Amino acid sequence: MTGYEKSRERLMRQIMALSFVQTELNLFLDTHPQNQKALREFRAVTEQLAELRQYYKENFGPLTAAEVKSETAWNWIESPWPWEN
Repeated sequence: MTGYEKSRERLMRQIMALSFVQTELNLFLDTHPQNQKALREFRAVTEQLAELRQYYKENFGPLTAAEVKSETAWNWIESPWPWEN
């Protein structure tokens, strides 16, 4: 595995972990809507996750098909498929 692939995988793992935390905090806030600590944590995780997703998109390509912005080609499939790595 190259340094590029390791960096990409490490970033993806961070994104997946923060996505999990964000979902768990969201569920917690559904039942504890007045919990200020959880709300602050949710906002912080959401901000950090947005930054990591943006960095990933700029350096490795879109994470979802909705993030494809090309007007001339459907470049969503140009990067390797997960099983090709």
